[in-house]
Amino acid sequence: MGWTLAATSFGFVVVQLDVTIVNVALPEIGASLGAGVTGLQWIVNAYTLAFAALLMMGGSFGDRFGSRRVFIVGILLFGLASLACSVAPSIEILIAARGAQGIGAALILPTSLSLLSHASAGDSVARAHAIGWWSAIGGVVSAAGPVVGGALTSSLGWRSIFFVNLPICALGLWAARRHVGETVRVITGRLDIGGQLLAMLALFVFTHSVIEAGARGWTHWTVLAGLALTMGAVAAFVRNESRVPAPMIPLGLFRSKAFSASVVLGVIMNITFYGSIFVLSLYFQHAKGYTPTETGFALLPFIVIMVANLASARLAKRFSPRTPVIAGFLISALGFALLHGIDDATPYLRILPSLLLLAIGAGIGTPALTSSILGSVEPSRSATASAIFSAARQVGSAIGVALFGALVVGLPAQVAAGAGFSFDLSAFLRLAGVLLAVLCL
Repeated sequence: MGWTLAATSFGFVVVQLDVTIVNVALPEIGASLGAGVTGLQWIVNAYTLAFAALLMMGGSFGDRFGSRRVFIVGILLFGLASLACSVAPSIEILIAARGAQGIGAALILPTSLSLLSHASAGDSVARAHAIGWWSAIGGVVSAAGPVVGGALTSSLGWRSIFFVNLPICALGLWAARRHVGETVRVITGRLDIGGQLLAMLALFVFTHSVIEAGARGWTHWTVLAGLALTMGAVAAFVRNESRVPAPMIPLGLFRSKAFSASVVLGVIMNITFYGSIFVLSLYFQHAKGYTPTETGFALLPFIVIMVANLASARLAKRFSPRTPVIAGFLISALGFALLHGIDDATPYLRILPSLLLLAIGAGIGTPALTSSILGSVEPSRSATASAIFSAARQVGSAIGVALFGALVVGLPAQVAAGAGFSFDLSAFLRLAGVLLAVLCL
């Protein structure tokens, strides 16, 4: 278990690092490559969209070809894409390379969880313990990402934030090849290419529409047409999945009320958490005038997420998995509520308690939801189940960045007002999540 945890953690580190390390470098990237807010959103969402759209295929590949093999391919691709990001000469090439990183991440994440589940040999306590440490390591990296990104951007330039992935990918590749065992392969028929294409279409058009709504308004015909096309693609996707012999998403899993609720909770979690990190990065720099390094240190309190991740497994063992989920959502709702009414003159010490509460809430809730998802399916389907949950969360991240990012444009006072509204909305969504967890978990 030890080497499997180490190898999968190296993979999870680069996946999580590139969610947060980029945020504080966005203003410098925009100035260097001549990109506006929309371009900066696509730097984030090209990664998130490719990640989300291909996660389910990554899970299917893991079940079909072996999770270890797919994990190795994913971490190799991620390293090569990181190298391409670091030398990108234009915003268009950087966005394309970020999309390639997302493809690698989509192969890494579900197979990481599958490898951990396989190594635990059906022991739910061992699985929860391993996922707690895996989540804690990723949580620390997520929290440290802004600090590392700020320091590297200020001292070596924004390109250095992508070079840092290369040695981590090399270590993960070495550990997986030398010390990790392969999972059982499950051959279930043809790959669901139609479902994959429809999922990618729905995700891309929806996120593009939300981003464009920030610039053109929600009633603009291109935005309305995009949302209509999204609904059509989703309907076609559901129809396809109900008819093909080997669907990318087995719809039967959603007959479980707890499974369905966990997926929705994962979406809410990432809309609010990662959308808010994006907003905070722009708020600190555009409204408060912080440097990238100062912004990284301002976000450093998120590092307490590691302690909360480890506490989550203890709470789940002592009470039930839904207890840390409900507690996490309540704590996060309080953190967002305390940010109500902030402006460009709000002192950092007033913001600090909220950052700590948001980190604790996310840290307590995430491992419990993840372990619950894995425990609800047969071991041979663990990669697919984790992919569904992870894809739902990444969809939430894309929506959060697109939706909240559209609010933080303009002068410092306007950026602050948009940030405040996004935090109010996040508090409401977290409270809705508490009600869902109470009723369905």
